Amino acid sequence: MIIATQNYDKIYQDYSDALEWMKQLGVDLGSGRTFNYHKMIKFWKDNYKTASRDDVKNQFPDFVSSMLEIHDFIAIYKSFKNEQNQHLNEIIEKLKKGVKGPINSSDETPKSTTARNFLFEALFAAKVHRPDFGVKAILNAESDTGIQIDKYKIWVECKRISTDAKIESNVRTASNQLDKIIKKQRGSGHRGIVALEVTRILNPKDELLVSNNDSSLSRSVDKIMDKFILKYSSIWQEIYTEKSNKILGIVICFSFMSTSEERKLLVHASQWAVNPRLGIEDGEKLLLQNLVANI
Repeated sequence: MIIATQNYDKIYQDYSDALEWMKQLGVDLGSGRTFNYHKMIKFWKDNYKTASRDDVKNQFPDFVSSMLEIHDFIAIYKSFKNEQNQHLNEIIEKLKKGVKGPINSSDETPKSTTARNFLFEALFAAKVHRPDFGVKAILNAESDTGIQIDKYKIWVECKRISTDAKIESNVRTASNQLDKIIKKQRGSGHRGIVALEVTRILNPKDELLVSNNDSSLSRSVDKIMDKFILKYSSIWQEIYTEKSNKILGIVICFSFMSTSEERKLLVHASQWAVNPRLGIEDGEKLLLQNLVANI
């Protein structure tokens, strides 16, 4: 699990840098949600110690929602800020679409999910992009994104899912997409994975997860993830019996805000896990485990 513990001044500066970087890439930020997030983090940076009870009551729910996405934009910026702009065309297009949509994700409708869907694709690419460790995002992938690691090219289809009723249809669609892409590739080093973002299923109202300390938080989140995989893994394992054996499994992620009583700080945390397809080779399991370990 990743727990971001920067103070609000640092988060504000990083987010300001991320917005400036996106502007330089040609992303039109306008006065939409990225602007609202910037205003929100600035207010809390300056006032979190002295905010009145009414301020907390009126603005804190929006602040929690804003912080979730602020960290996503920062992660994308930090992963790709040193790449040459001409190599980032696909990321730029995802960001241009990803900055749109309602301010709070809890206000999404089936017609307004597109923006955050593209943002998740860019975020996944950013999370796996670790050139210093020999892992690179394939920035011109035919799939939603891709990963170059060792001798393998792993094609990734990303799905954000808001209700458990949509897990099967989304995994099936993603697997069908991967089947088609893999069949067109030459060579034996091509694999596929499905990436699921399930925050809306696990925390539809952006509620805070309260913990005594980081260790307690980590244990709680591990249980949430284990329970999710145990409950739903039979769905995708059944689908995989019909699909190419080069589809290796599922990567699952969710994020949330938590209060750490020990540090008296609101923290952003994200959890990433892999559920390998049953029957894949040990080397392929290790490949997936190493991939998630680097996120």
